[in-house]
Amino acid sequence: MKKKIIFLSVAMLSLLGVSCSEDYLDTIPTASVDSGAAFASTKNISAAINGVYRAMVVRYLGSQGHFGYPAMMIMLDVLGEDLVFGNSSNNWHFGEGRWISHRSDQGNLAQLPYEMYYRMIGNANLIIANIDGAAGPQEDRDRLKGEALALRGFSYFNLVQLYGKRYDAAAKPNAQLGVPLVLEPTTEGLPRNTVEEVYAQINKDLTEAVALLPSARAAKSHINKEVANGLLARVALVQQNWAAAATYAAAARQGFPLMSAAQYLDGFSDVGNPEWMWGFDHLEDQSEFFGAYHSYISSNFNSSVNRQTPKAINSLLYNKIPSTDVRAKMWLKAPTAATAVTPPGGVRVPYMNQKFRLPPNPATSTMGDIPYMRAAEMYLIQAEALANQGKDAEAAKVLFDLVSVRDPAYVMSTKTGADLLEEIYFNRRIELWGEGHRFLDLKRLNQPLNRNGANHNTAVAVIFDVPAGDPMWEFLIPRREINSNAAIVQNPL
Repeated sequence: MKKKIIFLSVAMLSLLGVSCSEDYLDTIPTASVDSGAAFASTKNISAAINGVYRAMVVRYLGSQGHFGYPAMMIMLDVLGEDLVFGNSSNNWHFGEGRWISHRSDQGNLAQLPYEMYYRMIGNANLIIANIDGAAGPQEDRDRLKGEALALRGFSYFNLVQLYGKRYDAAAKPNAQLGVPLVLEPTTEGLPRNTVEEVYAQINKDLTEAVALLPSARAAKSHINKEVANGLLARVALVQQNWAAAATYAAAARQGFPLMSAAQYLDGFSDVGNPEWMWGFDHLEDQSEFFGAYHSYISSNFNSSVNRQTPKAINSLLYNKIPSTDVRAKMWLKAPTAATAVTPPGGVRVPYMNQKFRLPPNPATSTMGDIPYMRAAEMYLIQAEALANQGKDAEAAKVLFDLVSVRDPAYVMSTKTGADLLEEIYFNRRIELWGEGHRFLDLKRLNQPLNRNGANHNTAVAVIFDVPAGDPMWEFLIPRREINSNAAIVQNPL
């Protein structure tokens, strides 16, 4: 697969200049690429960078349900215990919910991230290798190189969390197998690097990116200095580098005020929200219709998935949310025709999602924007990191700064130690529901999957318990990679 991905990367560069048109998805021979022209100027490389971002939001595997990174966001939450299928009438992503797809070397969930992230890495490598020789202002070269480094670091961070074992700070260096580090354009199949080596490269890429990137950018679809700091905060949290996580998270959220309660009720589909740090800013003339993120998670987009099997929240989790908290309104415990926003003819289920909702006429707003990173996450990272350093009062204050905006009745926590951390985890679960964090949170915290006692449909959630550290927490390397790369080895079955 690696060879195939790298070939796709080269072919893709000829398309990057038209990444904002339907021609982006055309297929052309690799031989037609004029590499000299592709990297001749910062203007051309800007088009190449746009194409790498675009690679996050296209269909993979020929499947409408595998719409790049947004599909990963949904499926990683489906793998957890907090996103619930309202019934079993429509079976999209049931294989993921049953913990089958990522544990088959031919499963869609095993293949999608491997193909997508290595495609992004291949293109980022080409940009990094050629940017210094491109004609144009130095500030443009710096910005473009910073974005390419950040995208490469982002890609490897996702890959190593999925295909490797969890990072354990107490076991440093983490000698367990991660993923192959491909750092320059090549068609050679490479062996898997260790988890420690992959994280070292991720931190190197992101640190260099922060030094190169400005805060100013053309659109929130692109990574700037603050987003790169946010990525470093995520990485430090996974590595249990608490001091660094708190520092990076505090720096990342600067300039991104928390949204008001009224804005929280707007539907989570507009990248213009002041709290959104990074996200997909969709264009209606490039609609994916039934492959888009909101086609699978929106409460009101008129797709068969949303009509027949709406998403819901774990009932045990929801019942802990105070009624004074605006986040309690993101789901309906007992929906009625008067209270629930649904597609025409859509069914209603207990605890159903209302968080992700398109504007009143979704027929003309088919995709909606998608949140990749929000300031609220940075508050939660900072609070968790401070609490893990024993700085309970500081952690409680950061948590209060977030939660008091969501719930005017919230009183600053006086909890300490494990109890304070549990309160932070609870707020993380309800704040980031549907945004793709839960599976990876369980894995990094070395916690088990536990779906017992909640509203899970037994026809879908056939697995209710997975112990922490079980081999099932690792995605299998795709069969196509195993067959084409003699240097790679598979994860335990």
